[in-house]
Amino acid sequence: MEFRHIRDFMETNYAGFKDKAAQMTEAAYSRLVKEYEGYSRGSHASEKCLLIISSFLDHFRDEHVGVRANFDATKSDSILVSQRELINISERKIRELSHSTSHEGIYWFKHDSSYKIAVIQDKTPLHDYIGVIVSSKLSGWKPGMLKFEGKFINDSVLKGVLYMRNQLPKVEWFWLGKDLIGGDWQREGTVAQQPSYPYEPVASRKLNEKTLYIKISSFGPANAKNIDSIMALNKENLSAMPNLVLDLRDNGGGADFTYAPLLPYLYTNPIVNRGADVWSTDSTIAGWRRILDDPDLPAAEKEEINQIIAKMEAGKGKFVNYVPENVDSSLTPLPYPAKIIILINRGCASTTEQFLLAARQSGKVRLLGQNTSGTLDYSNVRETRLLCMPYILRYSTTRSQRVDNHEGIDNIGIRPDHYLEVSADWLSAAVAALNGN
Repeated sequence: MEFRHIRDFMETNYAGFKDKAAQMTEAAYSRLVKEYEGYSRGSHASEKCLLIISSFLDHFRDEHVGVRANFDATKSDSILVSQRELINISERKIRELSHSTSHEGIYWFKHDSSYKIAVIQDKTPLHDYIGVIVSSKLSGWKPGMLKFEGKFINDSVLKGVLYMRNQLPKVEWFWLGKDLIGGDWQREGTVAQQPSYPYEPVASRKLNEKTLYIKISSFGPANAKNIDSIMALNKENLSAMPNLVLDLRDNGGGADFTYAPLLPYLYTNPIVNRGADVWSTDSTIAGWRRILDDPDLPAAEKEEINQIIAKMEAGKGKFVNYVPENVDSSLTPLPYPAKIIILINRGCASTTEQFLLAARQSGKVRLLGQNTSGTLDYSNVRETRLLCMPYILRYSTTRSQRVDNHEGIDNIGIRPDHYLEVSADWLSAAVAALNGN
């Protein structure tokens, strides 16, 4: 029932549905639906329902589409726990795994050693690896219960579900390291490594007498005040120093208004902004109304959203223009910074890519690093509750007019002007590029 609800909801409300279904072909999409309906009727389907839904949504290849948990992690569902699958792992297999040098092996939960799991390669349509409880200090957990299931999304990352302490699953990603899985699971007999650097919402420093460095880790509304502050703090440096390195690596986006303080410093000529349209349905309108409750949203943004909602109310069942194509010539070029390097990687997504589409039109700007995520053609995520499970569906409500202009970036990303290997010294490369090397 839940899978059919998600399928129907996406077909009715997702702004990218017609494009994505056309890319798959109608016949292939019908086969996909039939395949996943079969999974939803299979053994232990209630336990695997979230994995089935998440895997189905992944076929739309839109990073804005997914499911997040919406439950109290301290409370468990006793009926679900009683119905959980138990996988038998022999003592002989456990001994073999303890000597493994591959990703398979015996792992501890490194934070408090509350679980020991056997990580086993098990290729099915829904997962490539599973983590199975060998022992646990927590009540309710039995040997043989699944702790996680994951399927490769690239050569070093699995995506699937992690069964939380209350045994309810949530969607999760698992990085496969030499002796580490997902940042939480340490191979038995090895030493846990500490993080190499802390997270910083914003940061700045002088790299040399000519070059200022500014890092912005998020364009989320909650980081807007930090961005305003770091730009105000560096106003004198930005007005006097010829070079700027703007580090946006792993900035997954947020809201467009947050990057407004950056635009005057990169502007050299009118900026062409492609328009976007919103697919208007009752559910999407309700989703747009809910974001008006965000305390970090400025009054001007709320007024714009109210205007968009009014347009959607008048145009249900079709695309309504959300942002018209426009050319921004409102700014005046500034002499400094004269050269700007922006560091980008696969972690740059959504709003960050929107900023980069504007930034790369500047005569001052060069992009260094690696392709961005490619998560922007279908955007403006809104949420809705699942029918009977404690989860929230996130989906894209708008469609960029770039798609019709054959300028889409989804699953491709924005390419840098100069590519850097992960192992390279990126700051040194940025300074060298500013010096013309």
